Amino acid sequence: MNQRTISQLSSFFLIIVLAFGICSALSTPKLDKHFVRIVNNLDNSVLFYHCKSKDDDIGLRKLQPGENWQFSFHINFFESTLFFCNFWYTNSSKIKFHAVFDVFSTDLKLIQDCGGYSCIWIAKEDGLYVYNSEMKMALKKHDWEK
Repeated sequence: MNQRTISQLSSFFLIIVLAFGICSALSTPKLDKHFVRIVNNLDNSVLFYHCKSKDDDIGLRKLQPGENWQFSFHINFFESTLFFCNFWYTNSSKIKFHAVFDVFSTDLKLIQDCGGYSCIWIAKEDGLYVYNSEMKMALKKHDWEK
């Protein structure tokens, strides 16, 4: 191969790589700010929770009945952003309940359940629900464990 052919092939592959990178960057809104909101709809119980990702520890927090709290973030370059939370509460009969699960990931199923890239989780006595913003309804996703 002569120098000109090598240069043309290099340019062609560079264009392909750049085009792939642009398409990949546009497929997931990485630059947009996303959020996870937690809502305590338990009747008379304080909801405790601890959320974290590989890189961020949101810390131990609590919500009184009727309160909500949210945190925001950007999707990482590798589209592998994942947050999970440990939830627990004690009911009026002094029975303890808990659940641990992913509250956000770039997994297509969870994004569909949330109705987009921001997730609203609602704690109720019978389990934990995700609010689907497109369908305008809450979907039960997790039961409490004793």
